[in-house]
Amino acid sequence: MAVFEILKQKNEQSECSYNGLLSSFLEQKELPDETLRKAFAEIAESEPETQIICDLADSVKLDAISNRIIHYRDISKLTGNPIVYPYILYATDGNVDRAMLVLPYEENGYLYARGYYYCMSEAGGEFYDARNEILEICTDSSEEIVSSWNRLKDGKAGMVQRQLDRNHYKDFEELKAQAYKASELLKEEASATLKDLTDRRDLIRRYVVRWFLLKKLLYVQYMVNKSIRVEVHEGDIHKQRNQARLNADEVPILSYRQMWVIGTEEEGN
Repeated sequence: MAVFEILKQKNEQSECSYNGLLSSFLEQKELPDETLRKAFAEIAESEPETQIICDLADSVKLDAISNRIIHYRDISKLTGNPIVYPYILYATDGNVDRAMLVLPYEENGYLYARGYYYCMSEAGGEFYDARNEILEICTDSSEEIVSSWNRLKDGKAGMVQRQLDRNHYKDFEELKAQAYKASELLKEEASATLKDLTDRRDLIRRYVVRWFLLKKLLYVQYMVNKSIRVEVHEGDIHKQRNQARLNADEVPILSYRQMWVIGTEEEGN
């Protein structure tokens, strides 16, 4: 099924907070992010039929091969559909379907956007067959959002994505370093924020999802890199898979339990 048809069927009451025309969304909602507000307004004006879906909730496919290998147990402790895609623009001209997952800009946001994509396009999932119609982006440039959306009209999401990748990291080692740094920042933030909170469930949920996205990103990016398979592992996919698992394992995290006891008498026990 094409991505437009999949997204169009999503129910506002149970699966997302909004699903409809982008122009109507902008009339009803005041976006706090100026970059997104400007980019979305330009897209809605130039392509009035563009749709948007907001806060689309998704489950974690625990039985997926990559997730079994990553084996991040804390993600299985989250109930419901913990993966939430903030904004997805989508459209069709009858020949080419396209969708663009957009995250409000933040430091390391592009890494999370890529992790979201690997969750969204999981083998066996509903978006798997439409994975080549989906682009993801996180930037502080409204012009880059608009131009990336327009380039999708050619139906070459993969090519556009690779170009965006090169704007953020030159190779896997640089990506890995960025992901580990992002994870350390999450640890520092969690340690400082959670200690004063009694009701911390939603925030812990957010941190667990973010560490899962970073682990997912590193595992999949390493596995799809054919140059690494040949040059580093001499074509041995088993060795490559083992190293991919280690890359994900080494993402520095706070455990689910650690986050619950930060700032309590149990901390350190």
